[in-house]
Amino acid sequence: MNGVIVLDKPKGITSQEAVSTVNRILKISKSGHTGTLDPFATGVLPICINQATKIIPFMYGGFKKYDAVLELGISTDTLDATGRVLGESEVPDLRENMVIDVFSKYKGKINQVPPMYSAIKKDGVRLYEYARKGIEVERKPRTVVVREMELLEFSPPYLRFMVECSRGTYIRVLAIDIAEELGCGGHLRELRRTKSEGFTLDDAVTFEQLESGSGALRDLNEALPHLPRLNITDTLAKEIRDGKQLRVSHLDTGVLPYFKTGDRVKIYAGGDLVSITEAQADSEELNSLDGNGVLLKLLRVFN
Repeated sequence: MNGVIVLDKPKGITSQEAVSTVNRILKISKSGHTGTLDPFATGVLPICINQATKIIPFMYGGFKKYDAVLELGISTDTLDATGRVLGESEVPDLRENMVIDVFSKYKGKINQVPPMYSAIKKDGVRLYEYARKGIEVERKPRTVVVREMELLEFSPPYLRFMVECSRGTYIRVLAIDIAEELGCGGHLRELRRTKSEGFTLDDAVTFEQLESGSGALRDLNEALPHLPRLNITDTLAKEIRDGKQLRVSHLDTGVLPYFKTGDRVKIYAGGDLVSITEAQADSEELNSLDGNGVLLKLLRVFN
């Protein structure tokens, strides 16, 4: 069994606990998720099974999409609904256009300081371990990108919004920054990831569906739609698995997909993924090449 389970993670468990549950249901021992969801968050969590764990560094990794609810007026230490209340403040008289104007300030490249309740390490210790001891340490700001943000529901003190952002964006921090810009504290009440690694909630399955055997396993090709595909013979596939490099003389240059130097390319024999490689020359250049120069550097090889 090799492929990707797109899980609709429930609330109240860590991403690693979700992986362990999938392992138990499917009776497997090797798997890994592609990007942490906070325990209180729900939604799309792609989990790579067995050989698919090798593709995690090469997956789409583009913008993720979330549906979030910000509650204004109540601040917590974790910045979300699981935390201890630090204080309450009066929510100002807001208008919908005021919120939209604030949203516009957070689109594009922004700097975020990671929250203390996060898994980032400082001097070998995770930040949340410091936070649980009441210790706050200095954190360096990180640049992230907010591609889109839309107000979905305006019901003060609750604001429901959609955000599409780059990997590494903390929606909790974004929500609190917005609350402070609006003149009061706040915390993230709900968070649901609706898109990750190119997969959406329409692709996702629950634990219950997996238990009943109705969960769909996505194949490796479906998990790597952004990589050009190059087909080779079974004979050459065996040689690659034995450590042979791909060279110009091995290929029919008339049927190459388009790729340029430095691109990652997926190599298939029949329906099986053989390798993920890095192009050493543009595919257009190969029409004029004749010889044994290395064409593609093997990055991962699949059994």
